[in-house]
Amino acid sequence: MQTPEQKRRSLLMLMLVQLSTNFSMGIISPILSLFIRSQGLSMTQIGLIGTASMLGWFIWEPIMGVIIDRFNKRLLLAGFLTLTTLLYGVYPLANSFLSFAVLEFIKTSVMSAYSIPVKSLAAELLPVQDRGRAYGRYTMIISFEGMISPLLGGYISELTSFSIPFYVASFFGLISLITVFSIEYDEQFKEIISDNSKSIRDMVSKSVLAIFSVRGIYFFNVGFAGSFLPIYLNESTRFAASESQIGTFFTILRLVGAIFRSIIGDLCDKLGNNLIISSSLLGIAVSYLGLIYLSGIYSMYLLGSLFGLCQAAADISMMLQLILIMPKEKSGLTMGLYSESENIGGLISTPTLGYLYHNFGAHVSIWLVILVMFIDSIYSYKVIVGKD
Repeated sequence: MQTPEQKRRSLLMLMLVQLSTNFSMGIISPILSLFIRSQGLSMTQIGLIGTASMLGWFIWEPIMGVIIDRFNKRLLLAGFLTLTTLLYGVYPLANSFLSFAVLEFIKTSVMSAYSIPVKSLAAELLPVQDRGRAYGRYTMIISFEGMISPLLGGYISELTSFSIPFYVASFFGLISLITVFSIEYDEQFKEIISDNSKSIRDMVSKSVLAIFSVRGIYFFNVGFAGSFLPIYLNESTRFAASESQIGTFFTILRLVGAIFRSIIGDLCDKLGNNLIISSSLLGIAVSYLGLIYLSGIYSMYLLGSLFGLCQAAADISMMLQLILIMPKEKSGLTMGLYSESENIGGLISTPTLGYLYHNFGAHVSIWLVILVMFIDSIYSYKVIVGKD
């Protein structure tokens, strides 16, 4: 059994791992879809590439959720860091729909070996008392690190080429390898359970299903933000943003999210998670309305601030709700299914929004996102009630 001091130290090491990996992912976030678009691919093809990406998560995250409850989480994390470092180095060589689709599928399949252990370890290492405050401060520090990388990614790609940010991401992926093996946790390797379906049925209560469904619907918006938003900001006459300006947009998004994460965690402790979840979803709908009715670079930066605040509130409040109600002995399986709900939302959104964007224009796809987020806000307020 770990002492509180050992848990704090391990949580710090886990935070350092996330700092470096978030930097790697952040530096390519503003330019990945622009790079794919520069190879002559259509919006429908980009949507299908996003689907291939979500398929990697969809297939492997529930499997990883089962595996990590039985095997060494540190080895899984180390394997992810090694493989993704190699993958980032391969991306600049891709130039076709098939190559991008395969790379995205492999990348997210490998990243499953990272995301589930990280979520599970965070849930195990966070203190019970004032959990919202601790988690808010934890994610705040991680977000501050990530806010610099989109700005650098956009600036470097505009100054040199789209390839260089991928190589920088590959370099930073190596840094966290040293830190992984400093993480200590209570390893309780479980025997293989023959009836996994029964285990899942026993675990998934009404409250757990509620947060899974709310999270899945929320990820309909992430499908647009991840695959199409940089392209829209670049090609729309309302904004016509350059790569560096798009990088600044994502930096502002992360900066605002980082600043408010600690406050959001405190508010979740005081007000409960439900109100924060519903308000954040409504705020995201308003943010997308701004994409349609506002124009100019400064308006774009203002929308980045609102996106950052609402996304941070949604991420923190939903995760705290899940930690509150989940069975602690099945943290890995729970996080795997939680991530699977995200994948389902993304699998539906990326091809749908890509088809609408390509055939009917950007605003049709944005209006659909607004409608879905508004419905999710009302739905979450009705179904999320706390512990069973």
